[in-house]
Amino acid sequence: MTGTLPQLIEEDIEQIGAIFADFLAKAEADSVLLTAEGGFLVYEHGNTKKLDTMSLGALASNSFEANKAIAGLIGEPSFSSIYQAGETFSMYVQSIDGYNLMVVIFPVTTGVGAIKYYAQAARDEVAKAFERARQRNPDQLLDLAMMNLEDSSQIFRRKAS
Repeated sequence: MTGTLPQLIEEDIEQIGAIFADFLAKAEADSVLLTAEGGFLVYEHGNTKKLDTMSLGALASNSFEANKAIAGLIGEPSFSSIYQAGETFSMYVQSIDGYNLMVVIFPVTTGVGAIKYYAQAARDEVAKAFERARQRNPDQLLDLAMMNLEDSSQIFRRKAS
C-alpha cells in the first residue's frame, strides 16, 4: 500500500494529543486539526464542538494547495504555511511533512507570532511521531483518498483486547 500518512496506532494518537494540548496551552489557541493529504481529518483537539471540522479540514487543505500553486506562479518552490485573519477568529495552516497539515484556529486577541512560534515546535514533534510510525511499518503508508468508504476495514481496525 502506498500513501503519505503513516499507519497510526493508539500510542501515536495519544502522543499527538499531548503535543496538541501543550501547543494550545502555550499558544493560547482554540483548536487544532490534523489533516492528511486531500483534506481528510485525522485528529482534532481543543474547542471543536461548534466547528464542522470535516469541512474545515478539507477547505483548509484545499486553500493550502491553492497557495502552493500561487507560490509556483511567483517562482517560489512552495509556501510552508498560510495565515488568514478574521474579525473574531483567525486560522494558521502549516505543513507537517509536505503531505499532512496542522490547522490552527485562534482568537484574534492572540498574536499570530505566538501561534507561528509554538506551531513550529508542535509541527516538529508531530513530524517525529510520523517518522517513528513510518519506521515501525514502512510498507503500510495510507492513502485515504483511495479508501473504500463502504468498507474501511483495510484502514481502520479495532484494537485487539
